[in-house]
Amino acid sequence: MNTKNTHCLNCHNVVKGNYCSKCGQSVHTSRINIKHLVEELQYGFLHINKGILYTTKELIFRPGKTVKDYILGKRIKYTKPFVFLIIVGVVYSLVFHFFHYFPMQEMNRQDSPIFEYIPIYKWYLEHYSLVVLLIIPFYSLSTFWLFHKKEYNYAEHLVLFSYLTGAKIALLLCFYAIIYLTKSPHVYKIAQIFSEIYLIWGLTQFFKTTSWIKTLLKVLLSLVMALIIMLIIISIAFLILQIYNVKL
Repeated sequence: MNTKNTHCLNCHNVVKGNYCSKCGQSVHTSRINIKHLVEELQYGFLHINKGILYTTKELIFRPGKTVKDYILGKRIKYTKPFVFLIIVGVVYSLVFHFFHYFPMQEMNRQDSPIFEYIPIYKWYLEHYSLVVLLIIPFYSLSTFWLFHKKEYNYAEHLVLFSYLTGAKIALLLCFYAIIYLTKSPHVYKIAQIFSEIYLIWGLTQFFKTTSWIKTLLKVLLSLVMALIIMLIIISIAFLILQIYNVKL
């Protein structure tokens, strides 16, 4: 293409310089070929990969500050919250399926003598990844209610839990090598406890203004409240499905 063209090929705006002042497209465009596609793929992969790694690192070590920075507008360095959650979740599922070892199933078999009369517990173990995603709106709603004075809207609470949930999954992935080598569901339980402690720490760091203890207690209350609400809704849904003999 002729780079001397003074009109943007995307929006037809008159261009002065190398980039369109209206849409930002470069005037240096060329025909699409195999080399162009390879370069685009390489750039896209490296850009996403760099963003994922940076976002994960910042969330693990500085969860509260990282999410605050994103909400306040410092976003160019971070992978978007829902994209981050989806990518980490996909990697989590792929790793578990690739190695063919599912700790939640092992926990289900070992715990069945104790919990065999609690069908909802078995369903939870068999659909753990789904539950992790389903509980985000409930967590967000509970913190939205209890921390309403912070003046974050509900969507921003969803961003908070999407980031922290993605980071929790990343932490579980870090433990997976030990879990796989030991084949111990107990190690997985320890990893889960550690990830829950991370969640509580991240929320406390995010919402803390003056008192750490007061913030921590409100965070714990919000998590318990979210779990109770979700369990009630799932239990009602489970009973309805049983009445109509619908199997999940």
